[in-house]
Amino acid sequence: MQKRMLLILIIAAIGCNTKPKAAGKELNNYLVGTWHLTTKGQNLFHKGVIIYSVDGQMSVILNHKDSAASGYSGKYEVNEKESYVKHYRDFYSLLPFTNDSIPPIWIRDYKLSADKKTLTLSPREDTSFSLVWERVQN
Repeated sequence: MQKRMLLILIIAAIGCNTKPKAAGKELNNYLVGTWHLTTKGQNLFHKGVIIYSVDGQMSVILNHKDSAASGYSGKYEVNEKESYVKHYRDFYSLLPFTNDSIPPIWIRDYKLSADKKTLTLSPREDTSFSLVWERVQN
């Protein structure tokens, strides 16, 4: 199952490293692309990748230090005015955190660095940590 999820993420990443265009004008969605997890400011996860696609789909997989990798995917929406992104989880494998009480929508406050190469996501449901991601360069 983990190998299958990783393969899906790799295939999705191939088309996700460009900013979207609409009628010759660049859209203002700076999250589009592939991001690798850094270990800055957190010690819960060992490795991770998050992918935001042009067509509004996202996927994330995280490797916990003491357990198997887990992840989820689905649609996403960005609210630039209030600096948050909503993850609508259509599929998830949250081992060992499988729990029917986990809400299907997660809201993440985000901050982008001035050069748009670092993304910080802070879960609203757990304000005790943030995850820092670095953009994968083409």
